Amino acid sequence: MIHRLASPALCTFLALLLQATHPVFAEDKKPDAPTAEKAKAPPPDWGAIFKMHWQNRVRAFKEQNLVFQNVVLLGDSITEGFDVAKHFPGRRVLNRGIGADVIGNNMAPDDPRGVLQRLDNSVFDCAATDVFILIGINDLNSGKSVDSMETGYRTLLQRLREHSPELRVHVQSVLPTRGNHDKQNTPVREFNARLKRLAAEYKCTFVDLHSLMADGEGRLKAEFTNDGLHLTETAYALWRGKILETMSWN
Repeated sequence: MIHRLASPALCTFLALLLQATHPVFAEDKKPDAPTAEKAKAPPPDWGAIFKMHWQNRVRAFKEQNLVFQNVVLLGDSITEGFDVAKHFPGRRVLNRGIGADVIGNNMAPDDPRGVLQRLDNSVFDCAATDVFILIGINDLNSGKSVDSMETGYRTLLQRLREHSPELRVHVQSVLPTRGNHDKQNTPVREFNARLKRLAAEYKCTFVDLHSLMADGEGRLKAEFTNDGLHLTETAYALWRGKILETMSWN
């Protein structure tokens, strides 16, 4: 029944073992007359054979894992508006952005929002190798202090590190704003400075999107937004380039 149940890889391995122990079957011919040299041939080095098989299988696993890696974009409506199918064709990029979402600490009992409340279905259950986080502007718009936001973000990074220590975490700076949202630019800059320190503390990559999209006065460039907060396709294309660079996909 072995020929019906064994996988192709196992069949190949068994064939190699058969050749090592009975070389006559590998060449499909009658054995030569025994000689003194053949009589003294050492037995197969089973340790080396199994070691080679193990190394080959591990190499194959690594190659398969690279093919099936998932990159998660975690955030609010700015992330939700990122058309990953358009900007990352052929890549396994999952959009886990939800409009009006926040970090999620110190929430009212009747408010279910927050990335802290949805890490299982947004990151942990996604076979993720990388997560790019962009969250915080709605916390500011809800009146949260930078101190409270830093506390929540620290909790977020702690949970990611404790649950998935091999996960590559990319902390993205909160974007500048414009127009009716211009008042948030000062706390945004302060929060980003803290995010950079948190990223270093938790050994995460810090991705500076703020400098990439700010004009000379520190506001979101006019061509990057229609409402002072959300992004145009021009901005998403620029953001895409930063992710490609971070992932070494260029």
